Amino acid sequence: MSPLLLVEDSDPDAEALERIARRMPLPVPVVRVRDGESALDYLYQRGAYAEAARPVLILLDMHMPGISGRDVLARLKADPHLRSIPVIIFSSSLAAEDVDGAYAEGANSYLFKPEVGPQLQATAEALHAFWFKAARLPTAEQQGA
Repeated sequence: MSPLLLVEDSDPDAEALERIARRMPLPVPVVRVRDGESALDYLYQRGAYAEAARPVLILLDMHMPGISGRDVLARLKADPHLRSIPVIIFSSSLAAEDVDGAYAEGANSYLFKPEVGPQLQATAEALHAFWFKAARLPTAEQQGA
C-alpha cells in the first residue's frame, strides 16, 4: 500500500504527527524519514529503501540540515516520474520567501506547523479532511510507478 511519506527532522514533531495519524482513520500508513537525503533515497528507491512503495502524498519539512526541503521539492518536481506526487510543505516558517519559494518550486500546499497540541491536531484533521476525503490523489500509474 502506498504510504504518506513524512519528511521531518524533529523527533517531537514527527512523534506527535504519528500519534495523531494513529487516532485518525487514515487510509494509508505513515512512513517517516528524518532528512532530505533519506527522502531522496526513499523516492528513488536507493539503498535501504530499494523496496520502498511510492508515496501517495509527501508531508515535507522545509528547514532540515543537509539537503533542505526546498531542494527535495525542486528535485522531485523536476522529475517526470515523481512530479505528480502531491507535496505539502509543513513548516514552522511563515516567511514570505519560504512560502512563495515553495509554491514556485511546485508545492501543492503550504501548511504552518503549529506547536504540538490542539492546533497541531486541528491542522492534521484539516489535512486529512482535504487530502484523504475531498481530494482525489493520483494513482500509482499516474505517478510513474
